[in-house]
Amino acid sequence: MTTLLKVEGMSCSHCESRVVKYVTGMDGVSSAEASAKDGTVKVEHDSTVSVDAIKAVIDDLGYEVKD
Repeated sequence: MTTLLKVEGMSCSHCESRVVKYVTGMDGVSSAEASAKDGTVKVEHDSTVSVDAIKAVIDDLGYEVKD
C-alpha cells in the first residue's frame, strides 16, 4: 500500500534523508520518498505497518505530520 503524508518542518535534503532513513528502517516499509519542497512523504508499506506508526516516527524526528 502507498501512504502520502503532508509533513511540515523539512527544509533541506538532510531533512529528507533523515526521514527516509528512519521510515525505511521500520519493519514492513519497502520504500519512502521525502520532498522538503512539496512538504510530503510517500511511503510504500505492507499492512503490518499502521499509518499512525509511520506518523509517530516522523513526529519523533521533530517534524509535524498534518492530517
